Amino acid sequence: MVETITPVVHGEGRTAYRWSLALHIFGAGTAAAALGGVLGSLGALTGAPWGAPGLFVLATIAALYALRESAGAPVPLPARRAQVPSWWRTFFSPPVAGLLYGLALGVGFLTYLSFGTFVAVAAAAALGGDPLVGAALCAPFGVGRGLAVAWANRGPGDDPGTTVAHLGDLALGRSPRLLNAAALAAVTGTALVASI
Repeated sequence: MVETITPVVHGEGRTAYRWSLALHIFGAGTAAAALGGVLGSLGALTGAPWGAPGLFVLATIAALYALRESAGAPVPLPARRAQVPSWWRTFFSPPVAGLLYGLALGVGFLTYLSFGTFVAVAAAAALGGDPLVGAALCAPFGVGRGLAVAWANRGPGDDPGTTVAHLGDLALGRSPRLLNAAALAAVTGTALVASI
């Protein structure tokens, strides 16, 4: 997937690369926001927000995933163990493929997830019971996932293989895992305090 959104694929034209990257980030942010809106709507249909019990559920989910990230607790991620279809990059132009990949990645649960943070964010979107709040909560996940490609393309002449390696470092490194654990611990604490 990421091979479609690298400077080397676009040749000398940095404008074409930036266009593909922008479409990728837009697609990922839009899809994540749409998912958050749907989750918020589903929560509203089922009577959310549920006050202290809902906050306790959120705190529990965040705490479990904080343990997963910090201590390796065997908490499963509700995601497919697959990535986006690779044939898109050969069938569609780079900008269209970038947009499609962004849309697919922004949903989060339809592709591989490295960390459990988005599970807690999605739970917050549903437990909040508000589609706009749900969209606002989930959109940064998609934008961040899209921006990861820009971070991975940090070298001026990076080939697609180097970009993939950089993304692997981001997904498997100790620092990102600890950062996600800290964010989840903050969600746990905040939800517990708010439930009192």
